[in-house]
Amino acid sequence: MPRLSIFNMAIGFMVLFFAACAGAFVSFDMTEAYLKDTAMLHTWQATLLASAHGHTNLFGILHIALGLTFPYSPLASKWKALQTAGLFAGVIAMGPLMMIRASYGPSASLEGMGLLIGALLSLSLVTLASHSAALVYRTIKA
Repeated sequence: MPRLSIFNMAIGFMVLFFAACAGAFVSFDMTEAYLKDTAMLHTWQATLLASAHGHTNLFGILHIALGLTFPYSPLASKWKALQTAGLFAGVIAMGPLMMIRASYGPSASLEGMGLLIGALLSLSLVTLASHSAALVYRTIKA
């Protein structure tokens, strides 16, 4: 199996590990909110932290799936490396940056963190679309 495939799977499992560790903190906060003040469950911060936890897990699994399916993609190694970076941009956007964004509170206007999250998430979407297209092309040409 190509090294880049294994690298993507390693990234995926590391992301899952860190998300699981962070999930323990989210769980403690949720438990405390249930026991002390259920209104805390519906706060901006609680919503974004739970979302970041779930999306980080998703991106870890996507990295593993990318690594497992890279051998079937007809794209050159250079493009696959760019796809790896693009998907990792999604990890950063929906993990650490979303957690930081949770501490800011909601805003009706555009702000820098939201724009950065959007740009990085767009890179991951381009990765998913291009990898899907490459796999469909491979299926048709086979």
